[in-house]
Amino acid sequence: MMRDDAMTKANQPAPAAAASRSVIRSMIIATVPVLLLVQLLASAGLEISNFWSQMEQLDGRMARLAESRAQLIAEPLWKMRYAQVANVLNEILHDESIASATVYDDTGAAVASVPTQPAGHAAAVVLRPVNYSNGNMAVQAGRISIAYSYDTLYANAGKALERLLVVGLLATLATLIALRMSANIFVGKPLAVMMSAIQRSKRDGRAYQAEIHANNEFGQLAQAFNGMQHTTSHALERLRHLAWHDPLTGLPNRRSLTEQLAIIGRTAYAPHSLVAFCFIDLDDFKGINDTFGHDAGDRFLVHISERLRSAVDTDDWVARLGGDEFVVIRPEVRDERAARAFAERLLEAISEPIRLHDKQVVPRASIGLAVRRADDPELTHLPALADIALYHAKSKAPGTIAVLNEELQHDYRRRRELELAIPAAFAERQFEVWYQSQVDLVSNEVVSLEALIRWRHPDHGIIGPVEFLPLIERSGNSSRLTNYVLTDACHALKRLAAAGRPHIRIAINLPPSELADQSFADQMQEICARFGVAAASLELEITEGSLINNIASASEALRRLRRMGATIALDDFGTGYSSLAHLRRFPLDKVKIDKAFIREIPDSAEDKAIVGVIASLAGTLDLTLIAEGIERAEQARAMVEMGVMFGQGYLYQAPQPLEAALALLARGQARPVGEVVTLAIPISPSVVPEPAD
Repeated sequence: MMRDDAMTKANQPAPAAAASRSVIRSMIIATVPVLLLVQLLASAGLEISNFWSQMEQLDGRMARLAESRAQLIAEPLWKMRYAQVANVLNEILHDESIASATVYDDTGAAVASVPTQPAGHAAAVVLRPVNYSNGNMAVQAGRISIAYSYDTLYANAGKALERLLVVGLLATLATLIALRMSANIFVGKPLAVMMSAIQRSKRDGRAYQAEIHANNEFGQLAQAFNGMQHTTSHALERLRHLAWHDPLTGLPNRRSLTEQLAIIGRTAYAPHSLVAFCFIDLDDFKGINDTFGHDAGDRFLVHISERLRSAVDTDDWVARLGGDEFVVIRPEVRDERAARAFAERLLEAISEPIRLHDKQVVPRASIGLAVRRADDPELTHLPALADIALYHAKSKAPGTIAVLNEELQHDYRRRRELELAIPAAFAERQFEVWYQSQVDLVSNEVVSLEALIRWRHPDHGIIGPVEFLPLIERSGNSSRLTNYVLTDACHALKRLAAAGRPHIRIAINLPPSELADQSFADQMQEICARFGVAAASLELEITEGSLINNIASASEALRRLRRMGATIALDDFGTGYSSLAHLRRFPLDKVKIDKAFIREIPDSAEDKAIVGVIASLAGTLDLTLIAEGIERAEQARAMVEMGVMFGQGYLYQAPQPLEAALALLARGQARPVGEVVTLAIPISPSVVPEPAD
């Protein structure tokens, strides 16, 4: 009855302070008997603190060990020297806390493992990425995992606690009844309510109120806690959503992907059911941003995300990984054919026109498709596997689907091998510059040579540029290779002048990156000066794409190169999307007709008509035409009849090293139309010192 009266009076401010003092006084009276246990409890606390400190020290030591091992194995792991990786792991065998150590490559496959001792009941694992960098690129080569045990710490802590327990047992029994009653009344119940609200909030992510109606300190704390829960619950929910979702489209993000794959593996309808993983990359999204602006580009991405949502079923999962990359997962498909049909449906949904700034834009996308069983250990590596297929799809043509298979994985491993071999190829001068004649189709006189790069790999033999040039560009070595070819071409010009043919030009292919690099003109001038050749002896061949994608910078760069005396030629004309009329803004001297239009001439009336129109427009614009890919005499005669006076192709000369090309020139002309000549000249790389970087 007296307690009820006290709680009623506590509703007023003044009595609230008295009630607070009463709680403090009651706690002091109740805890006096247990003061005798302070020393014992303090000792126990110190022991526990020491135990946790030792655990943290062990965790820190293992983390530093994993990081140091990751640095040591980065290069051998990236270069697939797995024996060296295993040797590094063997160095940690002496540590009795370590249970095992494993190294995985970038596809998730274990390449080295060192089990040292069985793990006890308390084990932990530290996982660190293995990052490799060689100055030109930085990649994640794999991961290192170290498992270690807390058994020794537990054993020592257990013995100490047993001693403390025996010493304090009698004293604890003496004060147990008083401490239990006071703690339960004044502390236990309020804290239980508070902890229940906190745990439920942590578990569900919602704001739960602490139902405490006392007017003491715990009542005041509950009021403050409830106010905080109400204020922060919405902000926490928003932050939680942003952590796992893309803020632009609202789709799950890359962080959600790994968790989703794990969920699919655990909740699959059957262990052998097939999972379809579609890796989607929008084609030419940069063009959308450049043409319509980034705000329109964001709206474009939102449209695409909505279409993907509407094209999938309830069980399917759609995410945006960033930029123009999306992922769609179907957790169960019948077979690979059904998975491909699903990907085609996604591609069809994406390809519906979108209106931006009152203009209709037709989206295009490429899809890499990987299909794996739900219980497959590689399930978590589906993004990397589908990315291999996506690379193949984008290399074929925009708007295509590629399904991962053994051939694509073999191609990926070959690309990786070649990419790793690029530094050695430069150092050992495995790159060779070969030359092919460009001739006057009437007189058969050689008017110029085109420099063409080849890679003489020690294991794979001669590799063509179609295969390795994308790897050169991705590794950041385009400028270095261009200087390599330009140096060899200037050396060849000196040889031509010494052979009495100073009028013959040499054409080199200029990658798009060099047009954007304003320093290329200075580099070309320096190399020409070093060899004592004129820039007017060089012809620079560029593609349509490099012009159209960089109109302003390309135009300025070409005008500067032309002022230096170089001839500018447009290569592979007809394979892009430009026109001669559109290209009038560029300082061009020559246009090379792509071999696709020459191949069926003179049989194809359509190709003859196209070449005739090109020849007519080129004459109007005062551009010289060169026909590529001439392989038959009748093609050469047809070119002359249509007004194309220059050409190149296997009818006259296959690409050959410099010595073979000079031997052909020594005969006085290219081989006559219809004549087949084989030169018995050994193929060897040009020996020209590479310019210093």
